[in-house]
Amino acid sequence: MRDAVASNSEGAGASKVIFEGEVEDQRVLTGTIRPPSNAMSMTGNGSHRVVTILVLRSYRGLHDSRVTVVTGMGLGDCGVDFETGKQYLVYGDTLEDGSLFTSICTGTAPIQQSGVALRLLRGEPPLADDLLDPQSYYQKYGAQWTSKACGRVTKPDGSPLVNAEVEMSQVRDEQLPPIIESDPNLTRPDGSFCVEGLSSGKYLLTAEDYDYHAGNRWMGYYPGVTRHSDATAIEIKAGVNLSDLQFGVQKQPLYTVRFRIVTADGSPVPWKNLGVAVESLDWDPLGYREDHGVNEDGSYTLGLIPPGHYIVRSFIQPDVETGQITMEASQWEMAKQKAEISRDGEVVLKLALRAAQ
Repeated sequence: MRDAVASNSEGAGASKVIFEGEVEDQRVLTGTIRPPSNAMSMTGNGSHRVVTILVLRSYRGLHDSRVTVVTGMGLGDCGVDFETGKQYLVYGDTLEDGSLFTSICTGTAPIQQSGVALRLLRGEPPLADDLLDPQSYYQKYGAQWTSKACGRVTKPDGSPLVNAEVEMSQVRDEQLPPIIESDPNLTRPDGSFCVEGLSSGKYLLTAEDYDYHAGNRWMGYYPGVTRHSDATAIEIKAGVNLSDLQFGVQKQPLYTVRFRIVTADGSPVPWKNLGVAVESLDWDPLGYREDHGVNEDGSYTLGLIPPGHYIVRSFIQPDVETGQITMEASQWEMAKQKAEISRDGEVVLKLALRAAQ
């Protein structure tokens, strides 16, 4: 009976393993992995998360007390955005190395949002509301799982910041992309906003509005500061709404920087297979994160970069036709360095030949 129910659960028909578990830790790895044929691929640079989960209850194909689950980063790659310390109903497929693969397409979800599938797997009687369609079910119970935060954003002179992007980004212990929720309507004429769908946790509240023609932006963190380190985290509790979060923003210049990859011995760079990535040290909506392939001279120019501290690195992209890393590109050790961006300019990354094996 349970196996039949699992097969009828969303996305679970192809899943070989089904279990309840609690996330113990997570880490980010880069490199090529081969998800099952029914799963979508990982993010462009091969970034993915490896999650250790304590098994609380197994329903299909699992006898271990602790498992490793591989999934995407949760940035448009169908990865599950697991949160450490929380419990999930997990549907997974076994990879070649014995770990499991899951995605949002399988039905993996937090325990409290697993509804009828979880009750039937546990052998519990269904509830009358289990007959509701998914949208109606969420409308009835979503307010118990999430919260909303509302307030107002102003400029230094007290006038409202209009049509600005307001976002709440979750503060995490691991170096993982934060869960981010935003007000889809932008700030109103009076500077007001409301961000809905927030799960429990601590969040940074930010506001941002670009003036592309002037080359600057209005930006700020709650309670009215311009640096991530000075921001005050806001505690969000399920079902408890906040209604009077007010803070101010400041104007900030934006810069254009040319990133150039060279080789230590002066030989031509394998530009067709190289890219450059620029990443803020802080994970939040006001940070800057961009990656792009380079031109024939090994360079690429990026604009609208906020001032601050960055990690700049080169990376190898698989060949477009074969999907493989070429021998020409693989002989080079990728470069990585810190950069302080405070004006228009250039950052040079130098590749060195890999040591002979």
